[in-house]
Amino acid sequence: MTIYFRQPRGFTLFFAMLIASLAIAIGVAIYDLTVRELDLSATASQSQYAIYAADTGAECAIYWDLKYPGLGSTAFATSSTSRPPQSGVTCNGTDIAAAGVGAGTWPIPGGTPTAATSSFVLSIPSGNGQTYCAVVTVAKVGNPALTRIISQGYNTCTEGGVRLERSLQVNY
Repeated sequence: MTIYFRQPRGFTLFFAMLIASLAIAIGVAIYDLTVRELDLSATASQSQYAIYAADTGAECAIYWDLKYPGLGSTAFATSSTSRPPQSGVTCNGTDIAAAGVGAGTWPIPGGTPTAATSSFVLSIPSGNGQTYCAVVTVAKVGNPALTRIISQGYNTCTEGGVRLERSLQVNY
């Protein structure tokens, strides 16, 4: 009597499927890491634009606060009865007295007659066709005036989408 033994079949196919599945899993993991890193680097780049816009706004306010040749040697309000930002004060070619939404002078709530806040919006065009914005608030309290400048920079002037904000505060 002759006895035949069956040779195991399909082991090669099973091993090939196992290796292919492992290769696909590694490829998907690498792709996921790459996409996340690209998103992170894009956010970091946009964050830099926002901080540069905030710095530009703060530097503009400091310059005109210290170098304005007009009344009281500052371009910003020093009391609730004083003037709004003076026309002719320009930052990046923008007259801050007519700088759009947010321009004006307000008394500080609960403040004294020697306290006021001036605010303006600064648009900063870039070479890549994008416009960055800074919302700058200059608060003055007391006599002699203590000054606080808060500059909020944005990577884009349009609302919605990915809009990053970075703020700088200067006190003197």
